[in-house]
Amino acid sequence: MPDRRELGALGAALAAPGAAVREVAERMASRVRALAETPSFRRGARVFHDERKWIDERHLQICRVPALTFREQERAALLQELWADLGLRSELDEAGNVIAPLTWNPDAPYVAVSAHLDTTLAPRQESDIFVAPDGSFQGPGVTDNGVGLAALVALARALREGPSVENPRRNVLLVANVAEEGEGNLFGMKRLVHGSIWAPKIAEYLVLDGASTAHVTVEALGSRRFEIIIEGRGGHSWNDFGRANPVHALARAAALLSDLELPRSPRATLTVTTIEGGAGVNSIASSARAKVDIRSRSNAGIDQVVAAMEDAVRQAVERENRRSTDRLSAYRIREIGRRPAAGRSPDNILIECLQTVDAYLGIRSRLDCASTDANVPLAAGLPAAAIGAGGRGGDAHAPSEWYHPEGRPLALQRILLAIALLQDCSDAVS
Repeated sequence: MPDRRELGALGAALAAPGAAVREVAERMASRVRALAETPSFRRGARVFHDERKWIDERHLQICRVPALTFREQERAALLQELWADLGLRSELDEAGNVIAPLTWNPDAPYVAVSAHLDTTLAPRQESDIFVAPDGSFQGPGVTDNGVGLAALVALARALREGPSVENPRRNVLLVANVAEEGEGNLFGMKRLVHGSIWAPKIAEYLVLDGASTAHVTVEALGSRRFEIIIEGRGGHSWNDFGRANPVHALARAAALLSDLELPRSPRATLTVTTIEGGAGVNSIASSARAKVDIRSRSNAGIDQVVAAMEDAVRQAVERENRRSTDRLSAYRIREIGRRPAAGRSPDNILIECLQTVDAYLGIRSRLDCASTDANVPLAAGLPAAAIGAGGRGGDAHAPSEWYHPEGRPLALQRILLAIALLQDCSDAVS
């Protein structure tokens, strides 16, 4: 693998026609084949096959510990315990991320391999997480992101006897981070990338999120989330009829938002996700609120839609005030989340790395754009990718969420081989 000085040469080769691209690809493929045959790599990969039952048990154990966003402490403690059982020391940073370094070369940077701790739903009791007759795991968070956390534990076991290559050019930093979901706003990853003592030492970020191996996320789908709050005097639905009604104003705002002409290239979306307000069927509400999610591949596109949203809310409030005997007392739009967008970088070393590994293992994958923890390093111009940790899953963020571990060993081997390629010397792409 190239260092930063060599990345320019690699990018030029990849941009060149025909022969240069083939030469780089052939060298990378040859190196992957050689790495996959080394005794140290085969020993690590064997863990994923021989210890499947143990990995499944750790997966279920993790998922039975509730970890709603901002309440991940108990699950974080479990990860520390599981890593300690494997002889790995870990620490908690100020955000609550669990960080475990595997250091073999003190002069080398790290590849951070991360998975988020939090879930949108949590089991109320341990029996909510169970194994169905067909062998699938059932319950909140078993795919998103129990599978990623189980992979971190499996990797710790595979790597505890040493790296897959001699004289590695990368150490490994295992990270179980907080606050990826919803209003967590990627807080844990933002802390790792922008405020951590580890940040200057990290060269690449490999994010494990969900199960599917079909997607390699190397573009960041951006989003901004808002809460709209409208307030008035409230009153009785008969005696005080005619007063400005926050619910009516908010309903008008939602209707205007649904009719907005949104950018098509790059595509942008706006969704009113929740509406609430009022105290009873015979009352004029004193407040009403809604949450709005805006997304795009383009930060400028997001900003354009935000401006249109603000104008729509202002129009709705003004119209309610004009038709009422008094005025609404206040309205405000509060930002509750921001995930930066980022395009595909030609200097993202993980693209070529994962594509080469996938070609060797026979994994069919494609590069895509999604909203994950990888948004943060990608937007900072750092090499990053998000991939699934194997198996099959579905119904994420629902009580019926499920996961089947069939195929997991191959996906874990993929992660280990990608790490080995990053750790390897640069002769494959000189």
